Amino acid sequence: MGAILDLTEMLKEPSGMVGAVVIIAVGYFFVKWVFAEPKDGE
Repeated sequence: MGAILDLTEMLKEPSGMVGAVVIIAVGYFFVKWVFAEPKDGE
């Protein structure tokens, strides 16, 4: 819960918004990579 409050506090600053966008993008690509079909047939 504290992490969510910290995130909303961070979003009030322009640099915090940039950081949040980067974190969301990294999280999105990580999930996409984890759930992607393995190409080497394992």
